[in-house]
Amino acid sequence: MSSLKLTSLAIALAVGSSAALLGACGTISDTYNDVMHSSEESLRTPTGYYEHTDAQEYADPLRIPNGLTSPYTDNKLVVPQVQPTNASRALVGANMDVRPPVVPQVSEQGVDIVSDGLNAIVWFRPYSAFAVRTDTDGWNFLNSSLNYLRIPVAQRDTEHYALATGSLSYNYAGEPYDQIAEESGARRYNQTYNIQVGHSAQGQIGYVISLASSSTADSSGDSIDSNLTPMQRANFTIGFGNTLIRALALQAQQAEQVPDNINVMLGRDNNQQEAFLVTAPYNATWSVMSGLLEQYGFEITEYSVSRSLFKVKLTEDDPQFYRNLGIEPFKLDADNYMVRLAISGKNTVLTFYNKDDKPLRTTQVTGLYQGLSQALAKEFRAYKQDPKGYAARFTKE
Repeated sequence: MSSLKLTSLAIALAVGSSAALLGACGTISDTYNDVMHSSEESLRTPTGYYEHTDAQEYADPLRIPNGLTSPYTDNKLVVPQVQPTNASRALVGANMDVRPPVVPQVSEQGVDIVSDGLNAIVWFRPYSAFAVRTDTDGWNFLNSSLNYLRIPVAQRDTEHYALATGSLSYNYAGEPYDQIAEESGARRYNQTYNIQVGHSAQGQIGYVISLASSSTADSSGDSIDSNLTPMQRANFTIGFGNTLIRALALQAQQAEQVPDNINVMLGRDNNQQEAFLVTAPYNATWSVMSGLLEQYGFEITEYSVSRSLFKVKLTEDDPQFYRNLGIEPFKLDADNYMVRLAISGKNTVLTFYNKDDKPLRTTQVTGLYQGLSQALAKEFRAYKQDPKGYAARFTKE
């Protein structure tokens, strides 16, 4: 495995400036001390010991009584006085952040992430599934992926292949903040990022990601006075890179051929729960499900690309409603449901859950099968005629 690193031109990207775009298109060299810092395949976890929460901030215990001469001290070992700050207090006692570091994802599509100080670098390997050969290719993939994730772009410098994202809320793992994070009471980090496209001397393409600005709030959106430590800043850039390559993977699958005839079969998912197996690529199925749910009696109340999840509310359970659409009734009661998508080879698995996140009963799955399979066949025909137009119609703002 070759070792790669961005040169100072690309590394000097606007650390700490949210308004300034990154510098000119960076050149990448082969000097990384022959160490790739390759992606880890397992997460490190906290030890479970929490004695650190008892630690407290103490004043200097040395006191000289009045009238005595100051004792001799050897200044060689004097520890400089440091004025406590909000950042330093975050490292003491119960405020200490003991969450494990965010680990770079391993991508089967041939995309790798390395940490370089506070920055993260996303690399397209020569064997990657993306066919990214030029800076322009990398730039196009970057913009389409940010659009897919609904991440706003504040500034673009097309000439130098650099951009600055608009402010958006993220969770601790660098993923766009969603309802799941809110329900768990997770902190909300309002952040902007700078992203620069660069290349190696051999022509290999990469992105440099740097955190430009960050403010912290609780799950209700109220501001919290908190400064990020260097480790936290590095965690966010790595986490944002992980989010980006998940979107890149979906973009790569978009190019896969959708069969002329889509089959839907009853089966089981990886958790041995009853599910629907769709003989179509994941990305196409995600787009079709976005349109199908909205047209066939469901209201999409929440969705998460990173978790492959739709939260929906079924507002129509009248059998005649479905017959008027040319399909069999779904035979589900009007209620809240969840739909999860997963990849199984070249196929996609759909698993339906009730509002309590429990898989549907066998009778519900079999009752849903006939109508859902007919609806999927109809919507895939419409998708095949104009994939981009179909996806655009049902893309959530």
